Amino acid sequence: MRVSLPVLSSQLKQGFQPLYLLFGAETLLVEEALRPIRACAKEAGFLDRLRFTAEPGFDWNKLLEYSQTKSLFADKQLIELRLPTGKPGDAGAKALIDYAEHMVAPGASGDTALVVICGNIDKRAQNTKWFKAVGVAGVVIECPTISADQLPNWISQRLTAGGLKFDDEAVARLSHFVEGNLLAAAQEINLLSLLYPKERISAEIIERVIADHARFNVYSFVDACLAGSVHRVTRILQSLKREQMEPVIILWALARDTRILCQLSAAMEHMNQGERPQSLFQRYGIWSSRNGMVNAALNRLSRPQWENILRRLARADLMVKGRAPLQRKDIWEEIENICLGMCGLRIQ
Repeated sequence: MRVSLPVLSSQLKQGFQPLYLLFGAETLLVEEALRPIRACAKEAGFLDRLRFTAEPGFDWNKLLEYSQTKSLFADKQLIELRLPTGKPGDAGAKALIDYAEHMVAPGASGDTALVVICGNIDKRAQNTKWFKAVGVAGVVIECPTISADQLPNWISQRLTAGGLKFDDEAVARLSHFVEGNLLAAAQEINLLSLLYPKERISAEIIERVIADHARFNVYSFVDACLAGSVHRVTRILQSLKREQMEPVIILWALARDTRILCQLSAAMEHMNQGERPQSLFQRYGIWSSRNGMVNAALNRLSRPQWENILRRLARADLMVKGRAPLQRKDIWEEIENICLGMCGLRIQ
């Protein structure tokens, strides 16, 4: 059974289940979802808690051994199994399938419960046998990433839950400072609760006490380039530079999506009458959440222009590797120039 994060609490009130799977890219949300599960387990008598991390070399036999061995006078036990990569491997997949089939089968003792805690699990991994087996036998909870568009609403709800009063501008400023770093957002809201429990939170207060915790990755940078957001492109690139992100990784990510844009642009020129662009997007592996930015990119530049961007990225890759001379101050300026071109700006 799959349960969304907002309804987890109401689902737990219906009774504690012997098998849970928590996963998501946001560590904060995963850990916060784990708390009510632990509390419900305690109320159900699962007082003995065992913790394991499935790192390379982990003995998956332990999972079944501990779930099947119980002292006559021992408490019910809750096993927390952390799966950092979201990929258990062949042995782990078999062990999880066995657990799902046998420990929750009719006649099972019910003295052991398992909570599997993962990072992000992509769509392909969600179609594997072990994931489906856990979903059939237990409860699966995804903790989805909070996007930049969703962040202000999330912060507003968090501030309200903390009993704080606030201005819309304060929410906007806090969103700006902590974008891409949900843990920092939660920490700063806790700090505001301690410092200003009865005062209305204004933009001035945010500016005074909040440090700039914005943290980005190469994928958010590529998305900003596709969306054509000049401000976000320059801001994220500066952040990646401060964090000493390898330029070759940035160029690889940009080239990968630019290559797809070239292929899509060519395919759209020969698209059958009545065929929708979304069908092409699906064919080229574009997620529905990225349809808008990809469509904006295709409308902004023509196929020859995207092909020129791809050539410039290839040339910049040679510059990084010392096989072509820099045409500007450094590689970061080269990347910025190319990406502003992706946004539709013509810069010589």
